[in-house]
Amino acid sequence: MPQSNFTPRRRRSRGVNSVLHIFCEGATEEAYFEAYKRKIHCASVVIEHSHHGDPKGLVEEAINAKAGSPANDIFWVVYDAEELSQRNKLQSHAEAFQAANRNGINIAFSAICFEVWLLLHFTPNPSAFLQPSKAVKELQKYIKNYKKGDLNILTTLQDKLPAARVNAADLAQRQQRNHPAVPMYEYNPYTTVHLLLDAIDGMLK
Repeated sequence: MPQSNFTPRRRRSRGVNSVLHIFCEGATEEAYFEAYKRKIHCASVVIEHSHHGDPKGLVEEAINAKAGSPANDIFWVVYDAEELSQRNKLQSHAEAFQAANRNGINIAFSAICFEVWLLLHFTPNPSAFLQPSKAVKELQKYIKNYKKGDLNILTTLQDKLPAARVNAADLAQRQQRNHPAVPMYEYNPYTTVHLLLDAIDGMLK
C-alpha cells in the first residue's frame, strides 16, 4: 500500500465520541464537505488532505489511516467515476470497492462526476453523461457561472439541498431496482453523496 498522508491523532479514551474522516479526490469535494460541516457546526468531522486522485489510492490511504485510529472512528472516501467507458477504470473501481468492503471503509461515489449530485438539486432525472465536461455544461444551464472547483457551491445551493437528498435517494433506488446485477460503480447517473451527508448529520446525535 502507498504511504498515507494521514497523521494519527492521540487515541481518545473509551466512551469519547468518534470522529468521521473524509478523504476526497478533488478540491470541489473537499470544499463542499468542509463548508457543510461548518454549516451544521460539527467539530467531529475531519476533512483529510489526500494526495491520491485514483480510487484504489484513496481507499488504501483511508485503510492506512483507520489502522492508526481509535476503533470507533468512521472513514469515508469520496470520488467520481469519470470515464466509465475505460475498462481499466472499471477494474480500478472494482478493486477499490472490494478493498473498502473488506476494511470497513465507506464510499460516497458519483457517476459520472460530482456535478451529478449538484444537478440533483434541480432535477430528479439527470442525464447519463459519458464525460464530466458534459455534466458541467448541463449544470451551467442552472448556475450560469459555475466552474469545477467552485468553493461556494454549498452556499449557492443550500436552499435546494433537501430536494437533492430526496432526488439522490430516489435515483439510487431506481438504479438498484432496474439493474440489480450491475455493480454500483457501473451505474450512470448515480451518487451516494446524500448518504455521507446523513453520516455527518449523525455525528451530532
